[in-house]
Amino acid sequence: MRLDDRAQLNISPALKFASVGPDAFDDRQLLAALLGVVCHGHWAEELAREILDQAGGIGGLPDLSLAELCQIKGIGPARAAALLAALELGRRTLSGRTPGARLGSSSEVHQTFWPWLAQEKIEVFSCALVDARLRLIRKEVISKGTLTASIVHPREAFRPAVRNAASGVIFAHNHPSGDPAPSDEDRRITGRLEEVGRILGIPMLDHVIIGAGSDYYSFADSGDLEPQMAGYRGMVLR
Repeated sequence: MRLDDRAQLNISPALKFASVGPDAFDDRQLLAALLGVVCHGHWAEELAREILDQAGGIGGLPDLSLAELCQIKGIGPARAAALLAALELGRRTLSGRTPGARLGSSSEVHQTFWPWLAQEKIEVFSCALVDARLRLIRKEVISKGTLTASIVHPREAFRPAVRNAASGVIFAHNHPSGDPAPSDEDRRITGRLEEVGRILGIPMLDHVIIGAGSDYYSFADSGDLEPQMAGYRGMVLR
């Protein structure tokens, strides 16, 4: 049954969702269905319209803070928290790598980081820690802000790997511009981190720069890193 067939029925967006499924909904109606858990009828749809207007469209929803959502009439802390929780669940669902999953290539590293790094408006430098079989131990944020050698200090960058007894580490950061091409500073930091990893005996397997959409740059794929751990695919021997 199409959504238009039920447009005149006085049922909540959540019930419409249950009746016709998500494919028949536009962005506003999907958001109204989510809000329909705590709102009813046309009020949920009007509230959804106001939220999307405030966000500048569906793509801007992740940028809204709890405080900004609470400024919208009809949205209190509980509703704002529910919306932010739904967005976070979506990001975690898109991230196909959870602790215990194997990180054996740059594409798998990209899949692990892009759902949340791609939404950041500032550069966020993170790491993925792996065991001897390249299984993910955990992900951690190392620093936020403009990426410079002074901010990404090797001591802090490798602290999570040392603390978790990792066999290898993979670094990743985003370029808010959407262009994943490495800067001169990116190359300097990568070289410095590779050297420190050798000294510590915790090999740096890759450094992946997350761009827009499916675009990314892998230092390992590009031959800028020497292979240090068997099994990590895509490394070009120099």
